[in-house]
Amino acid sequence: MGQHGFGLERFGLVTLARPRVTALALVLVTAFCALGVWRIEATGVLSDFFRGDNKDYRLYQQMSERFPTSEFDVFVIVEGQDLITPDRLEDLRMLHLELQFVEAVNGVLSIFSMRQAPDAEGYPPPMFPANMPRGEAFDALQEKVTTHPLLDGKLLTTPDNQAPLTILIVSLDKAAVAGDGLNAAVNEIKTLANESLSGTGLQVTMAGVPVMQADLRSAIESDRLLFNSGGVLLGMLIAILFFQRATLILIATLCPIIASVVTLGIIGHLQIDLDSLINTIPPLVMVIAFSDAMHMIFSVRRRLDNGDSKYGAIRHAVLTVGPACALTSITTAVAMLSLTYADSAVIQTFGVSAAMGTLSAFFVVMAVVPSLSYLLIGNEERFRQTDVSRLGMMHRVDRFCLWLSRRVEPHHVKLTAMASVLLVALLATHLQLEPRYRLSDQIPQDKEAMAGAERLDQKLTGAQPVHIMVRWENGKRLFDNEVLGAIAAAHRVMENGSRVGNVWSLDTLNRWLVRSGEDARQYLRPYIEMLPEHLTSRFINPEQNAALVTGRIVNLDASDTLPIVRALDEDLDTLRQSFPRVSFEVTGLPVVAALQSDNMIRQLNDGLLIAIVLVVIMIGLAFRSMSIAAISIAPNLFPLVATGAVLYAFGGGLEYSSVIAFTVAFGLAVDDTIHFLNRLAVEESRTNSAEKAVRQTLFVVGPVLVLTTIVLVLGLAVTVFSAVPPTQLFGRLAMTMLVAALIADLLFLPAIILTLRKLRPVGRRVEDDDVVPL
Repeated sequence: MGQHGFGLERFGLVTLARPRVTALALVLVTAFCALGVWRIEATGVLSDFFRGDNKDYRLYQQMSERFPTSEFDVFVIVEGQDLITPDRLEDLRMLHLELQFVEAVNGVLSIFSMRQAPDAEGYPPPMFPANMPRGEAFDALQEKVTTHPLLDGKLLTTPDNQAPLTILIVSLDKAAVAGDGLNAAVNEIKTLANESLSGTGLQVTMAGVPVMQADLRSAIESDRLLFNSGGVLLGMLIAILFFQRATLILIATLCPIIASVVTLGIIGHLQIDLDSLINTIPPLVMVIAFSDAMHMIFSVRRRLDNGDSKYGAIRHAVLTVGPACALTSITTAVAMLSLTYADSAVIQTFGVSAAMGTLSAFFVVMAVVPSLSYLLIGNEERFRQTDVSRLGMMHRVDRFCLWLSRRVEPHHVKLTAMASVLLVALLATHLQLEPRYRLSDQIPQDKEAMAGAERLDQKLTGAQPVHIMVRWENGKRLFDNEVLGAIAAAHRVMENGSRVGNVWSLDTLNRWLVRSGEDARQYLRPYIEMLPEHLTSRFINPEQNAALVTGRIVNLDASDTLPIVRALDEDLDTLRQSFPRVSFEVTGLPVVAALQSDNMIRQLNDGLLIAIVLVVIMIGLAFRSMSIAAISIAPNLFPLVATGAVLYAFGGGLEYSSVIAFTVAFGLAVDDTIHFLNRLAVEESRTNSAEKAVRQTLFVVGPVLVLTTIVLVLGLAVTVFSAVPPTQLFGRLAMTMLVAALIADLLFLPAIILTLRKLRPVGRRVEDDDVVPL
């Protein structure tokens, strides 16, 4: 049987031959990897998902290098009926001043940053005097504030019959918020705002990408604890329920624990950051290791109960079950590696890490089960005498599979027809799924960042920034008429853009000076030089060879953002002709998401298709039979299209997390098919009857498939309790797919085999000592 696992299972014979050395090596390797676990750091950088070798992300990087990106803007949103009163404005001004003393803050932009038109001497006085006026003087000030072109609809909104709202845009220093500094900075700003405005009746919420990232990092850290502890506890409970022996429980539990530590340790030593995708690897590795361990332990236990020696039972498990475990690990790793087809560094890293974890789990199982079974089981006769009464749960599953095997045979033609019709219908439904991506769907929904973003969507034009980066050739200067004209033209394009508002640029200031009756050409440069750098750097880079026009849109799906982006780019074509020595480019995180998410999701779909083809080919090569490869197609496609149909029925779409879930779960679902075919090859070499071979395979392997599916589903169930929406979706879809895979392999696969009746014996003829007596 060794050819099924390409010989990898023989690693188990090595560990069986040297059990004590293997146990010592496991302790040393686990200790070394445990050191790497402590090196793992959580990250929540939303733009990293689109990091890859594509022009849209490269342009976004170039903009980020020239300008402080929106990834470092925290929006402190303050609203209330008494907002525009002398006392409340004094409170707000004090908050503005205090925020500037936060160590991680680079600058604060608010209504208190604005100035009035220049006076006769060219000096623009502050909008708010040092002493807040009262009575009629304050009414006059209020009129100026609510009609100021740089405030109204930008930093302040006063809609009729609604509470006024203002925002303080707190710019964070990139270096200061690196690593854990981000969470500390966001928490300090939040605490300061709440304390400063406590008792004022004003409501404070926060929004912005840094707040999203802080919420995401906190959720990832919480998930990490939940996944690791929850996975171990669930695995231990299942082991107790079905093994009821301390020795077997210990062996079964150690496999996922050691596999998880080894995988996380390698990730830590390679300095791979922990994101919402990498965070799902520990539960994946745990369930894979536990599933393989159960297959091995059940085989050892069955042989012992039927009179085999301890050494013989373990060796038999390595040689007959080991090849299937090796092949399932290889095919699962291939499915994981197909994710590298996507042009996303984050997804590529996840695919490689998950494949590495899958293979690590296999080698851990092949080290732990043979060595510890030999060292801990003890006297075989005593084991047999005390084991009979401990199989209550297992006997129930055995009886179910025996009942099922007797029902499949007489109805195999109907079941095959049903499988064919269902497969076609579900495939047609699955193909209706459309790509979908929304930036806010990647973060916890019950956190403050979402509440703040919703307020900005309702009362302003949103918090999602869209930029036009304007660059000019060397020799041109910022205040040249051609350059200023290009910036003004880009500003008009952004203003006229559908669903874009709150537009800021150098031209905003220029227009304000013109409205004030001033000579913009005379006052623009000195006014710019007077403004703080953290403010001017938002729309002019330090070298003064590029400018930024920024507008904001509400939280939209990528499919809705894409027409906005394309319309802006088309409108800029006219400017590109009018200003041939100036470049105009639309960019920003929502822009990159809109342009790349659809392409990335389609790449993931293509990668999944490649994985399916490769896995089918590998099954054919491993079993040296293309007919077996062909037979494996339907039961492996069924769970995929069934899960897609369920997703479509509940109004879902093809998000990156759903396609990744399809890919990962496909790799896991194939395991059942391989174990079934592996056992079928054994039974086929003992009899020329397909009916007997299928019936015996269902009886022997069926119970283990049921139990391993329970293990996989419960192990992945912890992801449903995640605060991160993509992780929740990943878990739900993966569990659905695994249940569908069990149905396909226990009902449809046997029926298809019996209907075709053309399956030839696979592999060598099994010798007497390889046959499992029942």
